Amino acid sequence: MKLTISMATHDDYDGVYFTIQSLRLHHDLPQNTEFIILDNNPNSNHGQALLLFSKWVPDARVIPVTDRTSSFVKYDAFHHARGDVILGLDCHVLLQRGFISSMLSYWQTNSDSREMLTGPLLYNDLKATSVKMEPRWRGHDFGTWGNDPDAMAKGVPFEIPMMGMGCFSMLKKTVPTLASGFSGFGAEEWYLAEKVRQNGGRVICHPSLGWNHRFDWPKRMFPLTLEDKVRNYYRGWFDIYQSRDHPMIRSMTEHWLTFMPSHKLELLIAEAQ
Repeated sequence: MKLTISMATHDDYDGVYFTIQSLRLHHDLPQNTEFIILDNNPNSNHGQALLLFSKWVPDARVIPVTDRTSSFVKYDAFHHARGDVILGLDCHVLLQRGFISSMLSYWQTNSDSREMLTGPLLYNDLKATSVKMEPRWRGHDFGTWGNDPDAMAKGVPFEIPMMGMGCFSMLKKTVPTLASGFSGFGAEEWYLAEKVRQNGGRVICHPSLGWNHRFDWPKRMFPLTLEDKVRNYYRGWFDIYQSRDHPMIRSMTEHWLTFMPSHKLELLIAEAQ
């Protein structure tokens, strides 16, 4: 199986550099592993540095993405990947020892699977974990971090409702078709999980696929607005649930009305539709 490792970036040269070099130094990557860097701000100094760096990495491609600014750019990998297995990472993620071999072994055993595979998030002490997200609202986000010590103790992959999308893997031949029009940040986790389920798959946490994500970064430059997030949620949920009368969409509307007046929310919903 040919492996594609992809990541989207927006002015995060350091993150891309250390994520890729750690993968190459510390993991047994298959021969001809492909790297895709989806650069969402290619004309910046970071973008120019990435082009130079990519020339040092065999089978690496920098793909400029300038039609929109969005965290959903990471899923452009579904169209560009040449590998059978896609490993999507945020461009500031480090993987625990044995991750790649465990992941590829899983896919070799489940070569016709429609699942989305992920693993436990490792916090900065490399001990505390979150193995899933629970489908409930907290502030501006649908999804709260959660654990399952009993499932982890068994050491075998187990189903979860959803997970943060900083680390995920799918077979290219079974990736779902996603809606267009997403902008800015947010609304990925439940949308991707539901698309996978509607496509006949499950979301699976593999205890051996631990990943460490850099959350804090003083230089963060990615644009983040509440309006973008609300539009993204409605775009995604209209795609999976179709009707505004669906209970999930009705409950989401009730939630957003606690943050903004109805006339503003109605405008955002109209723009999402």
